[in-house]
Amino acid sequence: MTPPVDITTARQLWWGVIGLGVGRLFISLADTLTNRERFSAEFRERMQSTDPQITPAMVDLLVTVGAILGVVLGLAVAALGVLVVHQLGKGKLWARTLLTFVGVWLVITGVIALFSIGVVEGAGPVLSGAASIVQAVLAGGAIFLCQRPESAKWFLPPRGPGKPGSP
Repeated sequence: MTPPVDITTARQLWWGVIGLGVGRLFISLADTLTNRERFSAEFRERMQSTDPQITPAMVDLLVTVGAILGVVLGLAVAALGVLVVHQLGKGKLWARTLLTFVGVWLVITGVIALFSIGVVEGAGPVLSGAASIVQAVLAGGAIFLCQRPESAKWFLPPRGPGKPGSP
């Protein structure tokens, strides 16, 4: 049985959210690498207050490793998101619940980004904030579509062949 149109559309919206998240990840990476000297200097100051033996090369290495780990973890979260969205299309209630919680969090962060976008400086943070706002809109739409009465039936446990709620 195929999912309702609202669920299909919600899945597409979630894929957009995930795609924008990956885009934000690479915007953040580009911003970190572009401003590497500033990040390294700030990090060096903080680290030297606790460990005066730290060298600039060690700080540069830590900044690079941090950026790489951030990208790897971000891509792992995106892959996990794709798997959860796939399960949403199969009528799994836990996937709808998890995506609803994630979506509410994205809406809250999108509203925060909306009110703080005029304060940030630089192209990277502005692009990231704009992507966060669009993610919030897409996630809100996906949550709405998954909660509609027709969609809610998709997540009911099967009650026998040919009965409503049998995905």
